[in-house]
Amino acid sequence: MAIVDIQGIKKQYPGVGREPALDRIDLRLEPGTVLGLLGPNGAGKTTFIKILAGLLVPDAGRGTVLGYDLWRQAAEIRAHVSLVAPTADVGIDNNLTVRQNLVFWAPVYGLYGKAARQRIVELLERLGLADKADAWPMHLSAGQRQRLALARSLLAETPLLFLDEPTNKLDREGTQAVRELIAELNIERGVTIVLTTHVMEEAEELCTEIAILQHGQIRQHGPTYDVIASLGIVRPVQLILQGDPEAMSSLATRDLMGAVKLEWAQPEWAPGDKELTVWTRDTRGTTADLLAWVMRHGYRLVRIQSARVTLDDVFRQVLDAGRPN
Repeated sequence: MAIVDIQGIKKQYPGVGREPALDRIDLRLEPGTVLGLLGPNGAGKTTFIKILAGLLVPDAGRGTVLGYDLWRQAAEIRAHVSLVAPTADVGIDNNLTVRQNLVFWAPVYGLYGKAARQRIVELLERLGLADKADAWPMHLSAGQRQRLALARSLLAETPLLFLDEPTNKLDREGTQAVRELIAELNIERGVTIVLTTHVMEEAEELCTEIAILQHGQIRQHGPTYDVIASLGIVRPVQLILQGDPEAMSSLATRDLMGAVKLEWAQPEWAPGDKELTVWTRDTRGTTADLLAWVMRHGYRLVRIQSARVTLDDVFRQVLDAGRPN
């Protein structure tokens, strides 16, 4: 059974001339997916997450989350998902210490006694808050409060987790801790995760699938690598080689995955070497083929450099295509 299976979801906020926040959204997520929900501010990401989490009723459409109907069973959806939003720290009680905040919330998530204490200790350690366990929340930095909010939401080990910009406000160390925890929850515990972020590097590192929202519509959705490859963005792979120049010239684009053009040059700083630039739509596949070709012919590889296509490239191209002329 799909974790999320929705069709034709629409949401319109009041206001004359306003475009729909969501306009005919279809989405299906299988268990164990980490979906990166990307898009500019105002694209509808937060509205979409609120609907999937049972916090907001759509105006039209149908579907299920964890097998529960979006319209008739919103309370059941809310009881079986976790949500971390940029404003999640509004639920933090400044009259309780960091540890006491988590102790207070544990029974709400069905955790008691030894199980609750073990879970709290684990989360404080994983999120770098162990040394702040007895501190008052008003003495924490913005990033530490964000981590406390994340710890509170993760007390419940739900099968579906929504993370709305989870590394917002965090420093480098906190960001890395949260990313590692997200990967662990998915890989080791099988949690399905929907993640919004403006950091393309984060989405590329963590997400198995990508959906790009613009003007309330999903412009592109699929496995992360497929989405990157599908737009056919061309990037160079450059090699400096030593070997038989005549044999080198026999290499053709058909021998390399994704290659569209080859360029040979003589580097001025190394007269005995040859410089090869391969323009390709698949830097990963082309690089693998090139390395195999180098080894097969016994050439000496002096240097290789690849300017791979990133999600940032994909994001910009998809949004540019969706803008009105």
